[in-house]
Amino acid sequence: MTIEYEKVKQDFFSGRIKGCRSYFENNHQYVEAAYCCIILDNLDRAEELFAKVKDIDIRANWGLVLIQMLKGDIKYFPTYFEIRNFLEIDLNILILYCKSDYVEKVIKYADFMAYYNPETYKFIGRVFWANNLMHAAMFFLRRAKDKFYQDPELHYLLAYIYYCDNNIEQCRKCLASCLSILPEYNPAKKLAAKVNAV
Repeated sequence: MTIEYEKVKQDFFSGRIKGCRSYFENNHQYVEAAYCCIILDNLDRAEELFAKVKDIDIRANWGLVLIQMLKGDIKYFPTYFEIRNFLEIDLNILILYCKSDYVEKVIKYADFMAYYNPETYKFIGRVFWANNLMHAAMFFLRRAKDKFYQDPELHYLLAYIYYCDNNIEQCRKCLASCLSILPEYNPAKKLAAKVNAV
């Protein structure tokens, strides 16, 4: 890829969309152009662009599933790897561009996606956590914990939320669970040091 492509891509991922769609489309970067169209609320054009390359680009195939979730009409089914590789990135993009209505439409399909990838709840929770939307993060991380109790990261993320809410008792419990599963989990050890200093 060219330096110009990387700059335009960085602009898009930084929330500066002006000029991105036309650059991507003119340079036959159809997947990137489709994502611009989603942000610009042109879902039909995004669908056309994804369809152009769906047989050669797994991200485009996932893009068609994403469009269908946004339109509320599922015809294609996601794969385990598509959800693992793209769901968090896409939710981050939608949050970056303040597309809360689109975020709501996607997470409405959480149970549907979890059928194909049971870690879906964790992915959604982690996106909300990373964007400081802690109450939404808590909801999905708790659901994830019900399925993957042995995942130390889940306990750490929950501990962090409790710490931010000044619920030190619950924070300690989650940290204890995390460190009992993986004693050398560094983020949890650092948070435990802070908690013990309280």
